[in-house]
Amino acid sequence: MNLIDFLRKSVENYGDKVAIIENDKKITFYQLHEEVKKFSNNLDVLNQEEIISLISENSISFIIAYLGIINSGKIVHLISPDISEINLFTQLKSSKSKNIICNQLMKNKISNFNSIKATIFDIEEILFKKNNKKIKFDTNEHAYLIYTSGTTSEPKGVIISHSMIEFTTKNIVKVLDYSNSDTDLLPLPLNHSFGLGCLHTSLYVGSTLVLLKNASNLEEILESLKKYKITTLAAIPATLTKILNFENEKIEDYFSQIRLIITNSTAIPKKTVIQFKEILKKGNLATYYGLTEASRSTFMIFDKNNHREESVGKCSPNVEIKIVNKEKNNLKLGDIYIKGENVIKKYWNNIEANKNIFENWLKTGDTGYFDEEGYLFLNGRSDEIINVGGEKVTPNEIEQTIKNIPGIDDVVAFGIKHEIFGQTIKLNVIKSKNSDIDKAQILSYCMKNLEKFKIPSKIDFVKNIPKTDYGKVKRFMLK
Repeated sequence: MNLIDFLRKSVENYGDKVAIIENDKKITFYQLHEEVKKFSNNLDVLNQEEIISLISENSISFIIAYLGIINSGKIVHLISPDISEINLFTQLKSSKSKNIICNQLMKNKISNFNSIKATIFDIEEILFKKNNKKIKFDTNEHAYLIYTSGTTSEPKGVIISHSMIEFTTKNIVKVLDYSNSDTDLLPLPLNHSFGLGCLHTSLYVGSTLVLLKNASNLEEILESLKKYKITTLAAIPATLTKILNFENEKIEDYFSQIRLIITNSTAIPKKTVIQFKEILKKGNLATYYGLTEASRSTFMIFDKNNHREESVGKCSPNVEIKIVNKEKNNLKLGDIYIKGENVIKKYWNNIEANKNIFENWLKTGDTGYFDEEGYLFLNGRSDEIINVGGEKVTPNEIEQTIKNIPGIDDVVAFGIKHEIFGQTIKLNVIKSKNSDIDKAQILSYCMKNLEKFKIPSKIDFVKNIPKTDYGKVKRFMLK
């Protein structure tokens, strides 16, 4: 099955059912399929191009364009609306895309980028173009190209096939029990694999997907839970942690009908997991571990009887994970490798990055370990290790310790140069609102809870920490 087959299947089974809701707009599965076919026909002017770039915020128009491009046998190059000129130039050069589809506002913005020579098409003009042609399209092995949002300074092109999407989607449905009776709330951007996975799942099972523009409006998220009788919510850990600042009774009321909250593996504070396990009376919080290159490689359902709040769970069905270290022992800390039908075969035009794929095993760059029962625990990234006088320190361990201090919203630990030790540790800390925590209190806590070489030598209070849309720290911006 390819992605368009997902839609066709839902049209056959639930044609008149609402597929997507965006504000007060609604579209049924039948209407969505008709619009997708029309959009594909209207792309005849681009018939010679294999890759078409798409830039849009969450909307029904985005979904029609995304599926329409795929239906026409092309590959969608997905781009964040927040992209910088230099990053856009780099991606277009790498992808060899010559055409961009976007809304009028984005078109005006890109038109001011002197380095961008691509032809720009207004998404609404294509949507409403009158074209009675019925064109037969060839299918393409690949669905979309996406550049990793990057915790390092050089994003890599990741090409995703229809077979990868089918494999991953079926695992999501099997493990998390999605069905056509669900109504799914999605405040995550659709230009990222987390948000896309949610869209694909809704199309596959025939559930209704409620789109929000972004995850920063917490009141809108909470109100939407009630307004649309939501059963599943997808959110990053930072959003869930911020929601906990509301009154407990209010949160419990909003989440009273939720059967599932799905988040991703970006460091979920242990106390956030524990609190949501108490809040969700009729459901569970779950997380997954994966990369754009290997989506949903593990799943963890935080069952009330399972106290592994810091684990990312067990391997997904038919996915293998191994830990590679000097001891060659899966129970020891080491580099994480993934193998399965959810893993890319190669990167897009990147010979250097392809060295991380060997005999179908992907070297993730993450480090971690399994416990005795096969639960995976992450320990950070191998390229983020801080070397303090020969002692290897992972930022994640320090950050998780500091986050336990009341009055701290967020923290990032990273290495700074030191003449004697090579590196020492610095903290950038974001205080909670009205918090009077000071550096001496943080240092005192560290001295009681961390080994000597892990204690920070410098602490700064900051207003923000550079992160990707999905909450991963852009550490290259801290060095």
